[in-house]
Amino acid sequence: MKLEGVVHNGVIVPDDSKVLSEGTRVRIEPVSTAIKSTFGELFGDLMVDCAKLPTDLAEQHDHYRLGTPKR
Repeated sequence: MKLEGVVHNGVIVPDDSKVLSEGTRVRIEPVSTAIKSTFGELFGDLMVDCAKLPTDLAEQHDHYRLGTPKR
């Protein structure tokens, strides 16, 4: 079972406290709140400056991708 919650004034408050009976031992592990949510945040490191791409990329993609001779 996995529960989530928040800290209020130094006390950990689970989102659903009815699931745990009194005296239940728990392990607490902080989670990161820095969630990437936009396309740019998720895939920004993969972006390429299109001006730097070869002008014949569409016609010669096998050459650039696989190293085959140009057609």
